[in-house]
Amino acid sequence: MAATNGISDYKTIEQIIQSTKENLAATRKTGGDLGKNDFLNLLVTQLRYQDPLEPTDDKAFIAQMAQFSSLEQMQNMNGVMTNSQAFSLIGKDVTASITDPKTFDVKTVTGLVSTVRVSNGKTYLMINNQQVEADKVVEVNDNIYNTNTNLAAYTNLIGFKVRGAVYDSSNGEYIYLSGNVKEIQKGTHEDYAVMDDVTVNVAEITGATSADPNFMKNYLETNKGKQVKLTIKDPDSGYRVPVTVTLKDYSIDESTGKITATVNDLYVSVYSVSNIQKQKEESTAGEAGGENTGSTTGN
Repeated sequence: MAATNGISDYKTIEQIIQSTKENLAATRKTGGDLGKNDFLNLLVTQLRYQDPLEPTDDKAFIAQMAQFSSLEQMQNMNGVMTNSQAFSLIGKDVTASITDPKTFDVKTVTGLVSTVRVSNGKTYLMINNQQVEADKVVEVNDNIYNTNTNLAAYTNLIGFKVRGAVYDSSNGEYIYLSGNVKEIQKGTHEDYAVMDDVTVNVAEITGATSADPNFMKNYLETNKGKQVKLTIKDPDSGYRVPVTVTLKDYSIDESTGKITATVNDLYVSVYSVSNIQKQKEESTAGEAGGENTGSTTGN
């Protein structure tokens, strides 16, 4: 029993801390560190239950207030840094590890950050339409394919003949091709130059097989002017890359069986462009005059 000496309800520091924990239990989130509000409540509780005959020393009180002020400034600075880092993630591919509040199962969320939102002192990221706390991010993929660039920076390529690469992300194989840029397109992971009049070597019809020896020729003839899925190849490196393009024309070397096609709407990464040339006027004139493309249809 605590000695009163005429003073009732005098509490020890252990009792003060325990009382503060009980008072804050209804409002505090479990698993967190003491915040500035907790620190202030603890300080006020300590002053409320101090011994009037032996009050808190002025120097000790000033030191505690200084600690509180320092804590508040550090938390404010941390909040500003967290917000700044979160806003820099917009347009980047991230991976976050989150815990289901009901089942406590840990799952991984991966995708592009579309929006950053600040609510009640917390910073949230929108990843694939799912709200995730910014401090749950465990990986940021900041390569050249995750970009938030301005498309206007590449519009100067329109109307020029350029050399760029198509690639297969599954195995890293790539092929450099040349064509006339008609537009710049923004994709999910990178920006593209859309090229017309591109000459490619056809290896196969992507995802289609047939025992008919005339299958490829019949397929190409039937799909002139239509969108097709082809696997093209580089005769030098042997690399093969699947592409989706619009078939303009084709030709077959009857002696070797080699198939060459002219395609439109071929997408190449603007970051892969290695050569830019002004289009030759005579090529346009040749098309207007019905220039012979040399296609062989077997008729």
